[in-house]
Amino acid sequence: MIESARKVLITTHIRPDGDAIGSMTALKGIIEDLSERKGQERQVQLLLLSNPSENYMFLFAEKPWIWGSDILSEQPIDDLLEPFDLIIVVDTSAVRQLPGISEYLVERTKNAEQTGKNVLVIDHHLTGDAIGNCLLVDPGVCAAGEIVFDLSGHLLKRGEPLKTDVAGALLTAIGTDTGWFRFENSTARAFEIAGELIRAGVKADELYQKLYQNFPPERLMLLNLTLETLELQYDGRLAVMQITKAILEKSRAKRSYIENIVNEPQQIGTVIAVVLLVEQEDGTTRVSLRSKNTIDVNAVARKFGGGGHARAAGLTLKADLAEARKRVVQAMGESLP
Repeated sequence: MIESARKVLITTHIRPDGDAIGSMTALKGIIEDLSERKGQERQVQLLLLSNPSENYMFLFAEKPWIWGSDILSEQPIDDLLEPFDLIIVVDTSAVRQLPGISEYLVERTKNAEQTGKNVLVIDHHLTGDAIGNCLLVDPGVCAAGEIVFDLSGHLLKRGEPLKTDVAGALLTAIGTDTGWFRFENSTARAFEIAGELIRAGVKADELYQKLYQNFPPERLMLLNLTLETLELQYDGRLAVMQITKAILEKSRAKRSYIENIVNEPQQIGTVIAVVLLVEQEDGTTRVSLRSKNTIDVNAVARKFGGGGHARAAGLTLKADLAEARKRVVQAMGESLP
């Protein structure tokens, strides 16, 4: 599909994290490298449904084609997306995570055999919807970036190192989704790939600084105010925090700065699981769930129409923060050992 396509669009979920952006930009570079090696004309564009966090912007070596929801609303979705021979969706296949384009992708998937307009999904999550007539989905890998890395070996000549910028994007994908190799998904294969990417010229210390030591003061203020809301429940086994619109306003932080704050309470020895509730502008509540062990937070998230991984999942409830907190905390409490 990739080799036959001449116009390729790569997209991912809203609120893109390091795996999503790293996989997108790496795949773009890999396909462009393929075109260069074979002397082919091929256009590769990126579609982001919401703005990425500033600490990921270094991954875009040049100004990318980034279309936001504002542009998607300016003309029919079909007119925007139909010209592409191939659409690649990375790090998700969930309808709820692809607002504005999910209906088109589902319909395109149904008709792919007749039209030749393909949808390729590259994902490592347990839950997904009817998106993609070709699926590269493996919940056993550490990140979508691991699948992209393996795919590069088929598209490009094996044995040759990846370009350094592509390798850096892939190490971003794998490094961020493994918590810089601290999480349960830090497999031997993840370390092996990291070694190959470093041999390709990536400086891991410099990459870490860009990702985790390059925030504005507002992000630290947001963390401080969020930790002030921390409550320990169920004998200290469950940590609960919340971020209100007032907290965001007081800290002057962007919503993209919220990423990874949910992991902070896991430093507490008694904590088994964490709930972070975020008040949204439209009155809904976004909930992030994390666990160290024994609790499958994906199973909890699925009760509310969400999903993710056993140790990291998320959901959105059409309820105010207080009601969402009551329902999710009760569900998490019922899952505690």
